[in-house]
Amino acid sequence: MTDIKYLTDAGRDLVEEHDEFESRDEVLSLSSDLESHVDDVSVDDASIDLDALGEAIERATAVFDTDTDTERSAMDSMLAPFVYENYEIPPRIAGRIGVWQYLTLVQFPEYVVTRWLGHGGLKEKLLGKQKDLYSNQFARLWWGAHLTYDETNDHYFGAHKLFNKQRIANYVLDSEFRRCRPATLAFVDVLHSESGTTIDQVGSRFNQSLSTYQMEARSRQQFETQIENILDFDS
Repeated sequence: MTDIKYLTDAGRDLVEEHDEFESRDEVLSLSSDLESHVDDVSVDDASIDLDALGEAIERATAVFDTDTDTERSAMDSMLAPFVYENYEIPPRIAGRIGVWQYLTLVQFPEYVVTRWLGHGGLKEKLLGKQKDLYSNQFARLWWGAHLTYDETNDHYFGAHKLFNKQRIANYVLDSEFRRCRPATLAFVDVLHSESGTTIDQVGSRFNQSLSTYQMEARSRQQFETQIENILDFDS
């Protein structure tokens, strides 16, 4: 049994009192105050290696230029599998935003600041919302890897396609199908080479069409065919 730490509601309230963060020191000073607002829950099917995750983050932030959009995307692409493999928790626990707020605000705040300061939405990436997989930085990496991991062939090609094209990452993790693995894999595979405008247009029509289907009953191939048909119709 493994103890999973999470930020309590009281800790989240302290962060909510702040306006958008504008400096590294502002975040790091708050992080020390939040250490007394951490609790834990014991989970049977979990495995956590924060040291290995910290080493991966240190390597990534040393290699990639966070002033460049493409390199920030590449850093996300590199780190997503490491987050998923070294923070191995069941989806029912991953759905608790406090788990990710602990990582962003207490355990690795400097990384989140390095990734997002000056590029908009730092407070959102530190806090996030329970129903929005895209908002918290660690939640987006974990869920992105979880939804695109190829269990049959044991690879993360889908995760790399997802995060190397931020428009797709934004769309998938904030979509109606955001927790449906076959739909996510289909969307990433068919559209990863398309323009941002095409992704938005096809994604909007795909989302609308899902209201007429039971997503759980459809295969990845069926979703791919559906998206390709939408793409051909819009071409």
